Amino acid sequence: MKLLIDIGNTSAKIALARGEEIILAERVSEPWQSLLERLQQTYRLERCVISNVAAEDRSLFAALSGLGIPALVLTDTTECALRSIPKGYGADRIAADLGAMAKYRGRPILVVDAGTCITYDLIDSGGNVVGGAISPGVSLRLRAMHEHTAALPLLEADPTAPLLGYDTRTHMMSSAIHGTQFELEGYVRSFARRYPDLAVCTTGGNDIEPTEPLPVAIEHDPLLLFRGLNTL
Repeated sequence: MKLLIDIGNTSAKIALARGEEIILAERVSEPWQSLLERLQQTYRLERCVISNVAAEDRSLFAALSGLGIPALVLTDTTECALRSIPKGYGADRIAADLGAMAKYRGRPILVVDAGTCITYDLIDSGGNVVGGAISPGVSLRLRAMHEHTAALPLLEADPTAPLLGYDTRTHMMSSAIHGTQFELEGYVRSFARRYPDLAVCTTGGNDIEPTEPLPVAIEHDPLLLFRGLNTL
């Protein structure tokens, strides 16, 4: 059984893989030692692959070592199917890209990971990173408007926000929600013109729904990063 770990900016998640199948996925809510010991009672953890974009957690490696579980930490220098990886490219992006490549073999892909920030990765049919972009996620946009102004309130994201607001709150929510949707749609339309057989896959904690039909279908896969880690 392979243990897959995703340590993000705001939380950590784990999954278990048997062959190509992801059989369990959950958010980490207890110390690593007790979590791994609990998993070991039911599953035989043979190895571990880690994506980490936060600070190194020594307690995790101590727990893995204590249980004799070898671990691979994914970095931009790890040998994998993804090519032309830019220096400093996040492990989470590499893993998500690998997961998308496993789903759409031989096709150009736009991979969108919507979490604290939203990343856009364009991968060509040969598995090369053509380029990408990073923008603030919905909650980050709302927090930035509050923290960098004198009077704008701090709001929680509301996906039912109207396209045009009628007061300060709905004005802010419109730009955060619909601005994010328009951003996604713009990238999809632009790359679809360049790559007629483009595949688009979104992942992350915030699924972005387009406002209107697009030239290509969008598939949301919340386990995409884990699927990528599992290929290593």
